[in-house]
Amino acid sequence: MKNELKINRLIALMLMFVLSSCLKSGLDKELPAFADAKITDVFFEYRYLDSDSHSSDGSNLVRVVQLPVSNKQFKLKESAPGASTDSIIATVTVPSSDKFTPQTERDKVTASYLVCKTNISTAARIEPVATAPKMGTPGDFSFPQQYKVIAADGQVERIWTLKIILAK
Repeated sequence: MKNELKINRLIALMLMFVLSSCLKSGLDKELPAFADAKITDVFFEYRYLDSDSHSSDGSNLVRVVQLPVSNKQFKLKESAPGASTDSIIATVTVPSSDKFTPQTERDKVTASYLVCKTNISTAARIEPVATAPKMGTPGDFSFPQQYKVIAADGQVERIWTLKIILAK
């Protein structure tokens, strides 16, 4: 039994050396720095506390309802004469009441308390402008909100104006 344990330890030690990576070349190559700063897709959801359901610790459950987004129009300011920012206009639809628990929660959905998520260019980052809510947090989309997308290279920045139409 002791010999078997020693052999297993020896094998583990040998594997550690054999399978470890010792990259000794190619470290000086620069990775590509992407220059795109675009929003390529938008998603919305509604979150609420379900007072009828409780977790194991007794707290209310947070429910999330995905809101379908349609009629998405992405316009770069270069292709829209007179535009000062890039823009997105989309229709956000509140689904039928069977998606909500309790079903009366559907009536409480307004553009002033939605969560927005986006897809953006590779390795870019996105920041809210002025009073816009951070992506992934509840915020007021009852009026146009602006976001700055910074390309991975740090050189290109674009301001995007996001406007939604809420359909019930």
